[in-house]
Amino acid sequence: MSTPASDISIIICTRNRAPALRETLISVSKADIPAGLKAELLVVDNGSFDDTKAVVEQAPIRAMPVRYIYEPALGLSRARNRALAEAKGDVFLFTDDDVRVPVDWIEGMCRPVLAGEADAVAGGVRLAPHLERKWMTPWHRSWYACTERLDPSEPDDMVGANMAFHSRIRARVPVFDSALGAGGVGFGEETLFSWQLKAAGYRLAGALNVCVEHHMDPSRLLRRSLMKTAESFGRSTAYLNYHWRHLDSPRAAQYLPRAVARLWLERLRRPTDVLRREGAAEWELGRVQEIAFYRAFIKERMRPRRYARMGLEQLADVA
Repeated sequence: MSTPASDISIIICTRNRAPALRETLISVSKADIPAGLKAELLVVDNGSFDDTKAVVEQAPIRAMPVRYIYEPALGLSRARNRALAEAKGDVFLFTDDDVRVPVDWIEGMCRPVLAGEADAVAGGVRLAPHLERKWMTPWHRSWYACTERLDPSEPDDMVGANMAFHSRIRARVPVFDSALGAGGVGFGEETLFSWQLKAAGYRLAGALNVCVEHHMDPSRLLRRSLMKTAESFGRSTAYLNYHWRHLDSPRAAQYLPRAVARLWLERLRRPTDVLRREGAAEWELGRVQEIAFYRAFIKERMRPRRYARMGLEQLADVA
């Protein structure tokens, strides 16, 4: 039996986060659906081996149909692409499996698209209060998906924890790049998708006042986790710069050993920063990101570019 069309498709991609997902679904169940609109909820399970399916089946959501979709090909972009293929709505509203949405979330994120004021909307994300730390700067918080870096009137990109766009965008920008994001080089899939939709002439508006709350795992506050995040950002930036922007760094192999030396010299001068269990200094994260960038760029330069310069269609397989 075919699924009836909806005005709004709410999409959550998840993998092995059943307890967090349960709380997110409870939050979504409390969100108001604007009068006269129909909504559906798609939960794409990206290869979980916990009780994710049971959590979805038991979710206290009565105001809309809930569809559980299993996507075995690992990678957040692949899960999102499966959602794009399955969703029936005119507007696709994405959030993550570890957030809490406000009651007016659906209205605030979807109204500009349904009213024809925008083709896509970048919503707000803030960190849950119990996860805030004194050592955090706006730069740190941006690594936890917080959106204070974005211009409310002209956002550069969308963050996957709170973004919406019209289904017509798929005509020009059909998929998220599976080489990017979790399960790929780490980050950047929403960034590239945002850049591409703007390059295609679609309008991206900001709704940063429609803010979801990020309840990430506290382990992400640890220094070792931040080091891994820095490496992922470095790899993602190298990919975007080479394959989409067509920028080059022919001296990356020369710069790499210098960057490594600078990092270790700086660590010797600042031992208290290196001994921290939680948090990490901006200087250290920047150095680690720089090293990861050069290493990744050296590898990427050996491959054919996957896009025409700032283009929309992939020129090579990214599987």
